[in-house]
Amino acid sequence: SLSTRFGTVAVPNILLFQGAKPMARFNHTDRTLDTLKDFIFNQTGIEAKSDVTVTEEDWEGPLPSVLTKGIDWLLLFSLLFLASFVMYATIRTESIRWLIPGQEHEHQE
Repeated sequence: SLSTRFGTVAVPNILLFQGAKPMARFNHTDRTLDTLKDFIFNQTGIEAKSDVTVTEEDWEGPLPSVLTKGIDWLLLFSLLFLASFVMYATIRTESIRWLIPGQEHEHQE
């Protein structure tokens, strides 16, 4: 709903807000550091530091670009929790008690 509300059709999309209203949008096709600096300066009057440069590490991003094999412990824990909950709920259900040995089915008189 936010993308429809603000007309976002591409990512990344930078909107500058004043209060709750979007005042400016950075949607240049040439997305470089210089065009971003110019946009910020034109809209806010804030001048960027002159010693800022884009390095090779900036292009790599926050996630590794090489696949690694490993165990997803959170997924494993989630599956164990779900299996435990299903077993607990099944055992606690009245209609399944006749399947468990030692559980006598009581009749109401």
